[in-house]
Amino acid sequence: MSSPTPHPPGAARLAGQAPAGRIRRAAAADAEQIEAIIAAGRDYLRAQGLSQWQDGTGRRPIARDLAHGWGQVLLTGDEEISGYAALVEGVDPAYTAIFDGAWREGATEYVAIHSFALAAESRGRGLAAPFLRGLIGQAQALGHTDVRIDTHPGNVIMRKVIEAAGFVRRGVVEFEIPDGRRDAFQLCLPA
Repeated sequence: MSSPTPHPPGAARLAGQAPAGRIRRAAAADAEQIEAIIAAGRDYLRAQGLSQWQDGTGRRPIARDLAHGWGQVLLTGDEEISGYAALVEGVDPAYTAIFDGAWREGATEYVAIHSFALAAESRGRGLAAPFLRGLIGQAQALGHTDVRIDTHPGNVIMRKVIEAAGFVRRGVVEFEIPDGRRDAFQLCLPA
């Protein structure tokens, strides 16, 4: 029986993933690939008739994510970047004004997952769910027990991935962009 392959610091192995996938902090050198993944995600959403991420609105500046250490990439196969997301620590102003519901009482510190996207060639390979679970594991490793995420009300595919990971819809948040209403979800983990 062989021992597991060690992963560099800051990398999380994806549970149940074969071939092995892992998540690592994104680096400045990854920016071009990340931008391409976000652009492909925008096209994918447009093809579904969704306004989410269109015209560049609602997109987080990748350079800011990288500068803060928030960017995370999903690596598969031969270290191919197959996905991107930001694990944003700190208060998100849009999340403070939740309506049609409320965050679970007592939860004040949290991490939010933003800009979740898979490369076009990675869609349909069953990577979204393990990638999201891996991000939850990363949040937990950073000491967070409250993880939040949002999506456009019409983004049925992402909503299924979010709910399958155990998130509970808590209400609606609104970003200051056209059609900025998003369903807001929360996952409270054991301490």
